[in-house]
Amino acid sequence: MLYLGINSAQRRGSLVKRILPILMVGILYAGTAAAQSSASVQSGTSAQSQGSAQTNKSGAQASGNGSASTSASANAGKSSVDISSGTTIDATLATSLDAKKNKPGDRVEARAAQDVKQDGKVVLKKGTRLVGHVTEAQARTKEQTQSQLGIVFDQALTNNGQEIPLNATIQALAATRSSADAAAGSDEVMTSGGGMGSMSGASRGGGGVLGGVTSTAGATGGAVMNTAGSASGNAGGTLNAATHSTGAVGGLTSTGRLASNSSGVFGLEGLSISSAASSATQGSMIVSPTKNVHLDSGTQMLLSVSGQAR
Repeated sequence: MLYLGINSAQRRGSLVKRILPILMVGILYAGTAAAQSSASVQSGTSAQSQGSAQTNKSGAQASGNGSASTSASANAGKSSVDISSGTTIDATLATSLDAKKNKPGDRVEARAAQDVKQDGKVVLKKGTRLVGHVTEAQARTKEQTQSQLGIVFDQALTNNGQEIPLNATIQALAATRSSADAAAGSDEVMTSGGGMGSMSGASRGGGGVLGGVTSTAGATGGAVMNTAGSASGNAGGTLNAATHSTGAVGGLTSTGRLASNSSGVFGLEGLSISSAASSATQGSMIVSPTKNVHLDSGTQMLLSVSGQAR
């Protein structure tokens, strides 16, 4: 019995000796595998985090650059200038217009003839493009006895590409400078007839009875010519007055441009600005009961700003 017990103990000891190295190898292998797995996970997480951070940074930079670029473009296209309501702009029409040929939506363009100042500062330089459009065009026909043309200006384009929104209507119109100068020259010729009559009468004086008769005849003729000259002068003045629309106020300055307080039409026979038909959306309505409304390139305009474009 004692022998059997000793033999069993020896066998167990031998078995333990065999199993223990195997267990130690297994534990060591498991630990190594766990360490490698942890390192792999950490490495993957770190790489992923760095990639994500780089992507976010790159995206943020791209977004920032895109936003800055868009903002810069927007700022370049738009202007912070605000033209106050009531500001007047002395302008010259750059394109001819005709109620018979134009249609609503057609582009209208003018140029600022003088610098426009506001609070002592120039807000629109001379030569600035003033852009608008035709709101209504009606030719004169048998059924439509009155021709009319609606115009509104809704933006100013500066030389550096800025767009300034505005809402401007036509306060006054005047003929082109060449037409106005020609009319002035014609008036001067017409009003000079009286002087010519007087000179003719004076040159016929002297020389006895016959001379007296001649002188009298010359004086009479001179008087007649004087009267004719005065009549011509009056006719010229009446003609000028007739080319001013009813209720027109102001006129041209010594430089030949429309005065800032002018309203109505000057030097364009048969045309007038209808205040009843004009509005902020339709703009100024130019009407004529005798012919089709037509404006030549170079026609003088006095624009009145009533706020920004709508």
